[in-house]
Amino acid sequence: MQPITVRNPATGQLSGTVHPTPVSGLASMVTRARQAQQRWANLEFSRRAEIMAAFHDRIIDQASLIFDTIQSETGKTRRDALAEVVSVAGTARYYIAHGKAFLSSAGRRGAVPIITRSRLEHRPHGVVGLITPWNYPFLLAIADAVPALLAGNAVVLKPSELTPLSANLGRELLLQSGLDPDLFIVVHGAGELGNELIRHVDYIGFTGGTVTGRKVAIAAAERMIPYSLELGGKNPMIVLSGAPLKEAVAGLLSGSFSNAGQTCISMERVYVEAPVFEEFSQIVADSTRNLKVGWSASWDCDVGSLIHNAHADKVMELINDAVANGAQVIAGATRRKDLGPAFVEPTVLSHVSHRSAISTQEAFGPVVSLYPVQSPKEAVVVANDSDYGLHATVWARHSSDAMNVARQLETGSVAINSTLMIYNAFDVPMGGVKRSGIGRRHGEHGIQKYTQEQSIVTSFATAGGYDSILSKIQSSKSADGLLKALRLWRKIPFIQ
Repeated sequence: MQPITVRNPATGQLSGTVHPTPVSGLASMVTRARQAQQRWANLEFSRRAEIMAAFHDRIIDQASLIFDTIQSETGKTRRDALAEVVSVAGTARYYIAHGKAFLSSAGRRGAVPIITRSRLEHRPHGVVGLITPWNYPFLLAIADAVPALLAGNAVVLKPSELTPLSANLGRELLLQSGLDPDLFIVVHGAGELGNELIRHVDYIGFTGGTVTGRKVAIAAAERMIPYSLELGGKNPMIVLSGAPLKEAVAGLLSGSFSNAGQTCISMERVYVEAPVFEEFSQIVADSTRNLKVGWSASWDCDVGSLIHNAHADKVMELINDAVANGAQVIAGATRRKDLGPAFVEPTVLSHVSHRSAISTQEAFGPVVSLYPVQSPKEAVVVANDSDYGLHATVWARHSSDAMNVARQLETGSVAINSTLMIYNAFDVPMGGVKRSGIGRRHGEHGIQKYTQEQSIVTSFATAGGYDSILSKIQSSKSADGLLKALRLWRKIPFIQ
């Protein structure tokens, strides 16, 4: 099999190669992982956390190497690479601190107070399979593996064949921190390898496009294994009259053009109340034109390259289609081949027709469309008029107004006076509704999803215990007595 060659999309320079994993060899790898997992799951959580704490510190110590690796295979800016390290470190730090509590055995109410008991336990699935995309190759590969490992699982990861180097580096740093090599195995290849992975693991986590996500769900359902999907988004931003416009624009630029717009939670649709639409549009246009586009291994660029030439072609096709249908370009809309094969200037469009593909399709590039609305109610209606429901943001003068709008939005998360902060708010779940996915990362959900819940109930044994209660009802009088007791039970607070 030919090695997989990785090149920097911004420069074309060779970044490295990896050896593809034979599909026929995957089963034996999963078997090794399963054997290692059985030993790993028997360790105290504190021992697993020690290794993850060492990993946390190591990635901070090795941050420059991680930045270089991420940039070399994505063409993104150094600040965008930094964002990946910040989020991986934050994920590790959060679950080191809180994972034990989320996984601990917990008492629950019994069937009958005092004389019966219930407990909830969390058992690791075994071997977790992760299929991760190219847009955040270190973050999405490693941050999802961290809670899976802390929960007592082994992980087999298939990163995108476009960006395998960051995943390999993440594994190397985990091993240097003391992790058994068989607990975190990275395999390389295209879609066929992902299909084979689903055939052998006990849980599958997928981040990527909706079309592929549906295929993953079908394959997982055929084996009756649990899965989670974080899929696409066409995320709306709502700006109400009275909102701090300069601050909202600063949030928009970060929320739409970070990672060259190749972010699942980036803002692509902006609905602005009519009284401030023109002023907001002007500030956006001026601020966007001041962004520096290009490739640099330093900190002097704002927007980097798209992942490859074909993706840049797709983004430009959406922009050109919108313009052909009457959209006005107020910033960007230019392919910058002078900078590299896959650069597209940050683009702001206005008066976008709903007939244009860009009004409904995820662009996944540095493009944002502005729309005037007459009221918050209209903004909510048009924001919800989408097959996607991943993330949204609301900007307003008064937090009560923003909260009122936020609660009406059909999305898995909403940020108020923020755009991308949700990814680092680790104590709340993050994920989508509608075609944006199933399942959540972060919070207790983000580690408990890597476990099976086991309920253990205990009854009194005398005279056959709880299960014999109804068998002793042999008259209407006895039944009436039991029903009266049930009526009384509802009214006694401490045993409800």
